[in-house]
Amino acid sequence: MKPLWYNSSTALKLNQFSLNIADFSIKLYSESEIDLEEGYLSFLSNTQNHDTTIECFSDINSPIFENKNLVFEAANEIQKFYSIYKFKTDLGFVIYNQQNINEVQQTAILSKNFKHWQIFAKPDEKGNLNPLRYPMGPIIMQYLTVKSEAVMIHASCVFDGEKGRIFTGFSGTGKSTISQIWSEAGNQVINDDRLIIRKTDTGYFVYNTPMYYRDSPKKAPLNSIFLISHYPENKIKKLTGAIAVSKVLAFCIQNNFDRFFIQNNLDFLTALSTQIAVYELGFVPNSSVVDYVLSNETV
Repeated sequence: MKPLWYNSSTALKLNQFSLNIADFSIKLYSESEIDLEEGYLSFLSNTQNHDTTIECFSDINSPIFENKNLVFEAANEIQKFYSIYKFKTDLGFVIYNQQNINEVQQTAILSKNFKHWQIFAKPDEKGNLNPLRYPMGPIIMQYLTVKSEAVMIHASCVFDGEKGRIFTGFSGTGKSTISQIWSEAGNQVINDDRLIIRKTDTGYFVYNTPMYYRDSPKKAPLNSIFLISHYPENKIKKLTGAIAVSKVLAFCIQNNFDRFFIQNNLDFLTALSTQIAVYELGFVPNSSVVDYVLSNETV
């Protein structure tokens, strides 16, 4: 199919394209025009070899997962985010509209080898599809990591030109605050919300992922991970072994309904923690934390 280009600063419309996210290659294609949101624009790629393909359909009612085996559900006390079903030998997904409680936004099927998606989305009034609309896009990114030496993590990352440092913790512990402090000290912010960590032949690297705003693809070597919290004074403690693995795992994005998924993350983080320093860091939210970390982290 020949791409159909749409000139806009906030969106791109076409019927096939490739993306490169964290050095994973993704191909999307459809008989209908696809709306590609602004956050994905800088991740467009010309690669011909793909890690996964996504076939898009304008039929929200197909497939139907009623009476299928529900294996995972992401929800809070107010609404559902998405549900995952066993669908024959594959996985079936029901994604809900985050602005309209319980409205189905997309359904999807992921092949058992995790190489091919089928996404069914309701077209807009112009007949265009938005198959990657949140949270579908991040779900696809997460499943790219499942059978790779990689994890997705809620965290911020900064890069000083030599070292990449990840800061992670519970909501409200200061991930964006500390990345801003390091940015003001001359560091590049890789991302302050959602990252992918990958093992390569030359070590571990951190990558940003598409957000709701436009940002260029970024990559940095990973040298240390900090589990952060606000504290009356700057305080650091190095973690090792199972404690380091379990505490980092708590902030990785995961669907733990399959033992393989769990074991893959455990194996990855166990190997990572032997090469990458992991710390607990209590910090005062001002520039003093930068000098403190630089003086107290080990090589």
